[in-house]
Amino acid sequence: MDRIEKAINSLLVDTKKEIFSRIEEVSFEFDIEKTSSKGYCYALKTDGNDNLRLEDLIEFIDSKIVDYAIPKKEIDKAIKHLNETGSTSKILNLRRQAETLFTELERTGEGGELLLYILALEILKIPQLISKMSLKTSGQLHYQGSDGIHVKYNSNDKTLDLYWGESKMYEDVNAAINKCFKSLNGFLLDPLSYSSTQERDLLLITQNINNNVNNPEFEELIVEYFDKDSEMSNRLVYKGICFIGYDMKAYKELNKTKTIDNIKDEILNELQSHYGKISERIKKFPSLDTKEIHIFLMPFPSVSEFRKYYLETLKV
Repeated sequence: MDRIEKAINSLLVDTKKEIFSRIEEVSFEFDIEKTSSKGYCYALKTDGNDNLRLEDLIEFIDSKIVDYAIPKKEIDKAIKHLNETGSTSKILNLRRQAETLFTELERTGEGGELLLYILALEILKIPQLISKMSLKTSGQLHYQGSDGIHVKYNSNDKTLDLYWGESKMYEDVNAAINKCFKSLNGFLLDPLSYSSTQERDLLLITQNINNNVNNPEFEELIVEYFDKDSEMSNRLVYKGICFIGYDMKAYKELNKTKTIDNIKDEILNELQSHYGKISERIKKFPSLDTKEIHIFLMPFPSVSEFRKYYLETLKV
């Protein structure tokens, strides 16, 4: 294994697949027609009493905010302190610090961004390169830039694959699809320049890599890929990860006129149409169809209710 591949793998957070007690696969790695993209769809599970595990999913998302929002170097220090002293004080401090970085704005999309982060790690095994939340100057502001920055080393092509993340949660699935690729196309298609969509995020990567990873060797190996004066910058390849959340009315009929199996069948029946619209939207942007993009879709009873409970959970 290449040294850089080993270093990137060290950024992965091990899990026990806990999210899959709350969601289940409907479609996996589906080829989006006439593009280089893959589609994935997940549905909410029900418990033994036929209740959707939605609130529980949101609480699970909330349990990941330290992993998502705090630089790995700080987490490693807190774990070391716990191992040396037996005290959880440093870890609790990180939790409080993470909470201050999240907005209380009603239209926040940060719950979707956390889901994008979790699915990128859990399904794709692609770790987060830097914690963009830690770069915010205020918890009441949204971070300007990509919704996530993940990284993977391609040992076959000897390239560093940088995955730009976009999360969109809208009542209407078509609006979410349109907004997602309108935002993503600049990150994947703009050429290197000081005026490019990616420029600010690339600068933040180089300025903050030391604070976000706890591996000097990795920092030394990776920094050249982001240096425009280095030949290695020609081996930086842009790819994408999307999370699209949307309303599905069928959930309102759960335990009335529909079972959860009925709803899953409806989700599956609608997917072909959604994937077709994704293909159409991607092809509206020249060359975007040649880019590797992983697209996660997940229907909810109500995106607005998801946001509301997410905000309430953060305040607890």
